[in-house]
Amino acid sequence: MWKVSLEIEIPERIRGTDLEKRLLEKARKHALEQAVVELYKEGSISPGTGAEVLQMPLYDFIQFLGQHQVSIFNSTPEALGRDVHAAEDAHKEARRTSSR
Repeated sequence: MWKVSLEIEIPERIRGTDLEKRLLEKARKHALEQAVVELYKEGSISPGTGAEVLQMPLYDFIQFLGQHQVSIFNSTPEALGRDVHAAEDAHKEARRTSSR
């Protein structure tokens, strides 16, 4: 995974504390999740890409979208096609590796 940095301002009094560490971890996770939800809603990314970015199985990503009241049925035909091909490839790979 490629890493990027975000800069946020926090009160000076929590600098260097455990609270700062917890706050930054939650902010990182929340920012990434919200960005993925927004990009998905815009049609910029497919469910497969969203799952990959958030490092979760596709099924979990679909549930995640539901928790955010986002329908999975707003994908473009192209994005849906990419997901179908990715699922087919994953299925073939799983069958190939399990037959060894």
